[in-house]
Amino acid sequence: MGLQCPCKFRLGIEGNQADAEVFFTVNGGETQSLQGTINFSAEQCFTGAAMCNPAVDNFEVNFGYGGQEINFTQGRRGTIHCEDNTAAFLDNGTAQATGNVLPMGEYTVSFSYIIDNGTATVTVNADDGDGNTFSTTFTAQVEDNPETFIGDCDETVGGQ
Repeated sequence: MGLQCPCKFRLGIEGNQADAEVFFTVNGGETQSLQGTINFSAEQCFTGAAMCNPAVDNFEVNFGYGGQEINFTQGRRGTIHCEDNTAAFLDNGTAQATGNVLPMGEYTVSFSYIIDNGTATVTVNADDGDGNTFSTTFTAQVEDNPETFIGDCDETVGGQ
Protein backbone atom coordinates (compact mmCIF):
# COMPACT_ATOMS: atom_id res chain seq x y z
CA MET A 1 0.00 0.00 0.00
CA GLY A 2 3.00 2.28 0.11
CA LEU A 3 2.30 3.57 3.61
CA GLN A 4 5.41 4.84 5.28
CA CYS A 5 6.70 3.74 8.65
CA PRO A 6 8.04 6.75 10.53
CA CYS A 7 8.46 4.46 13.58
CA LYS A 8 7.52 0.97 14.72
CA PHE A 9 5.78 -0.54 17.71
CA ARG A 10 4.54 -3.75 19.28
CA LEU A 11 2.03 -3.01 22.04
CA GLY A 12 0.14 -5.17 24.48
CA ILE A 13 -1.19 -5.32 28.02
CA GLU A 14 -0.04 -7.75 30.70
CA GLY A 15 -2.29 -10.78 31.12
CA ASN A 16 -4.21 -9.82 27.96
CA GLN A 17 -6.91 -8.08 29.97
CA ALA A 18 -7.57 -4.99 32.03
CA ASP A 19 -10.61 -3.46 33.68
CA ALA A 20 -12.20 -0.78 31.52
CA GLU A 21 -15.29 1.34 31.12
CA VAL A 22 -16.32 1.87 27.52
CA PHE A 23 -18.70 4.44 26.11
CA PHE A 24 -20.69 3.89 22.95
CA THR A 25 -23.54 5.22 20.87
CA VAL A 26 -25.73 3.22 18.52
CA ASN A 27 -27.45 4.92 15.58
CA GLY A 28 -26.73 8.39 17.00
CA GLY A 29 -28.62 7.67 20.21
CA GLU A 30 -27.72 8.41 23.81
CA THR A 31 -24.21 7.59 24.97
CA GLN A 32 -24.20 4.43 27.04
CA SER A 33 -21.45 2.76 29.06
CA LEU A 34 -20.40 -0.72 30.04
CA GLN A 35 -17.78 -1.89 32.52
CA GLY A 36 -15.86 -5.07 31.85
CA THR A 37 -12.51 -6.33 30.68
CA ILE A 38 -10.57 -5.27 27.62
CA ASN A 39 -7.61 -6.58 25.66
CA PHE A 40 -5.55 -4.40 23.35
CA SER A 41 -2.72 -5.29 20.99
CA ALA A 42 -1.08 -3.51 18.09
CA GLU A 43 1.84 -4.26 15.84
CA GLN A 44 2.86 -1.67 13.27
CA CYS A 45 5.97 -1.76 11.05
CA PHE A 46 7.69 -3.92 13.69
CA THR A 47 10.70 -6.13 13.04
CA GLY A 48 13.29 -7.43 15.46
CA ALA A 49 15.95 -5.73 13.32
CA ALA A 50 16.75 -2.02 13.11
CA MET A 51 14.65 -1.49 10.00
CA CYS A 52 10.87 -1.31 9.67
CA ASN A 53 8.56 -3.62 7.74
CA PRO A 54 5.57 -1.78 6.20
CA ALA A 55 3.78 -5.13 5.73
CA VAL A 56 3.36 -5.48 9.52
CA ASP A 57 0.02 -3.76 10.03
CA ASN A 58 -2.43 -5.01 12.66
CA PHE A 59 -4.27 -3.96 15.80
CA GLU A 60 -7.11 -5.46 17.78
CA VAL A 61 -9.39 -4.40 20.64
CA ASN A 62 -11.64 -6.89 22.45
CA PHE A 63 -14.07 -5.84 25.19
CA GLY A 64 -16.62 -7.93 27.01
CA TYR A 65 -18.76 -8.35 30.07
CA GLY A 66 -21.68 -10.61 30.85
CA GLY A 67 -22.13 -11.78 27.27
CA GLN A 68 -21.90 -8.30 25.77
CA GLU A 69 -18.99 -7.92 23.35
CA ILE A 70 -17.41 -5.18 21.29
CA ASN A 71 -14.49 -6.26 19.12
CA PHE A 72 -12.40 -4.40 16.57
CA THR A 73 -10.40 -6.82 14.44
CA GLN A 74 -8.33 -6.74 11.25
CA GLY A 75 -7.09 -3.28 12.25
CA ARG A 76 -5.10 -1.42 9.60
CA ARG A 77 -3.17 1.78 10.13
CA GLY A 78 -3.88 5.15 8.66
CA THR A 79 -0.90 7.10 10.00
CA ILE A 80 1.33 6.34 12.95
CA HIS A 81 3.86 8.26 14.98
CA CYS A 82 5.89 7.70 18.12
CA GLU A 83 7.37 9.97 20.78
CA ASP A 84 10.42 9.35 22.97
CA ASN A 85 10.13 5.53 22.79
CA THR A 86 7.29 5.77 25.34
CA ALA A 87 4.25 6.81 23.29
CA ALA A 88 2.67 5.38 20.14
CA PHE A 89 -0.22 6.86 18.18
CA LEU A 90 -2.39 5.63 15.32
CA ASP A 91 -4.79 7.96 13.51
CA ASN A 92 -7.45 7.21 10.90
CA GLY A 93 -6.97 3.46 10.94
CA THR A 94 -9.74 1.06 10.02
CA ALA A 95 -11.07 -2.06 11.72
CA GLN A 96 -14.02 -4.41 11.48
CA ALA A 97 -16.49 -4.25 14.38
CA THR A 98 -17.95 -7.52 15.58
CA GLY A 99 -19.83 -8.51 18.70
CA ASN A 100 -23.39 -7.87 19.82
CA VAL A 101 -23.38 -4.25 21.03
CA LEU A 102 -22.37 -2.12 18.02
CA PRO A 103 -23.51 -2.66 14.43
CA MET A 104 -20.96 -4.70 12.51
CA GLY A 105 -18.93 -3.11 9.75
CA GLU A 106 -15.92 -0.92 9.14
CA TYR A 107 -15.02 1.77 11.67
CA THR A 108 -12.38 4.49 11.60
CA VAL A 109 -10.17 3.95 14.63
CA SER A 110 -7.56 6.07 16.42
CA PHE A 111 -5.58 5.13 19.50
CA SER A 112 -2.80 6.25 21.80
CA TYR A 113 -0.60 4.10 24.04
CA ILE A 114 1.51 6.05 26.52
CA ILE A 115 3.92 4.38 28.96
CA ASP A 116 4.78 5.83 32.36
CA ASN A 117 6.76 3.68 34.86
CA GLY A 118 5.60 0.36 33.40
CA THR A 119 1.95 1.35 33.15
CA ALA A 120 0.27 2.06 29.83
CA THR A 121 -2.57 4.52 29.44
CA VAL A 122 -4.53 3.45 26.39
CA THR A 123 -7.18 5.52 24.65
CA VAL A 124 -9.23 4.10 21.77
CA ASN A 125 -11.85 5.92 19.69
CA ALA A 126 -13.88 4.42 16.84
CA ASP A 127 -16.64 5.80 14.60
CA ASP A 128 -18.42 4.28 11.60
CA GLY A 129 -19.73 7.62 10.28
CA ASP A 130 -23.35 6.47 10.75
CA GLY A 131 -23.85 7.46 14.39
CA ASN A 132 -22.16 4.41 15.92
CA THR A 133 -19.19 5.23 18.16
CA PHE A 134 -16.90 3.67 20.75
CA SER A 135 -14.44 5.25 23.17
CA THR A 136 -12.44 4.21 26.20
CA THR A 137 -9.40 5.19 28.22
CA PHE A 138 -7.91 2.61 30.57
CA THR A 139 -4.63 1.78 32.29
CA ALA A 140 -2.83 -1.56 32.36
CA GLN A 141 0.60 -2.96 33.04
CA VAL A 142 2.77 -2.98 29.92
CA GLU A 143 3.11 -6.45 28.42
CA ASP A 144 6.59 -7.92 28.78
CA ASN A 145 6.16 -11.21 26.89
CA PRO A 146 6.41 -10.46 24.05
CA GLU A 147 8.04 -7.26 25.16
CA THR A 148 6.26 -4.03 24.32
CA PHE A 149 8.46 -1.90 22.08
CA ILE A 150 8.18 1.63 20.69
CA GLY A 151 11.02 3.01 18.59
CA ASP A 152 12.43 4.56 15.50
CA CYS A 153 13.28 2.95 12.21
CA ASP A 154 16.95 2.97 11.29
CA GLU A 155 16.85 4.64 7.89
CA THR A 156 20.42 3.52 7.13
CA VAL A 157 19.48 -0.15 6.89
CA GLY A 158 16.43 -0.01 4.66
CA GLY A 159 13.81 1.50 6.94
CA GLN A 160 10.70 2.94 5.35
